[in-house]
Amino acid sequence: MSNFSEDPKERAGRYIANFSIALEKITMTHGDSVVLAANISRVTDAVRRYLDDAQHYLNEGRPTTSLASIAYAEGLLDALTFLELARPRNLQ
Repeated sequence: MSNFSEDPKERAGRYIANFSIALEKITMTHGDSVVLAANISRVTDAVRRYLDDAQHYLNEGRPTTSLASIAYAEGLLDALTFLELARPRNLQ
């Protein structure tokens, strides 16, 4: 049996905290990409806005909507990572 709660509020809180840490450990790259830096910035701005939305909805007592928002943020960040437009970095 898993030690993780299925309560949406608890899950959203954990998810947001873990994602916030992961986001701080990412460096945006451009490499050999033909993707414009402005477009990468638009996506990273959307990631941060979805993270803010997730926290807002959790604070407002809407954990299911919060989970959806943080899942969108994670999906966008995953896409940047898969495209090698973002990479983890070490934080001291």
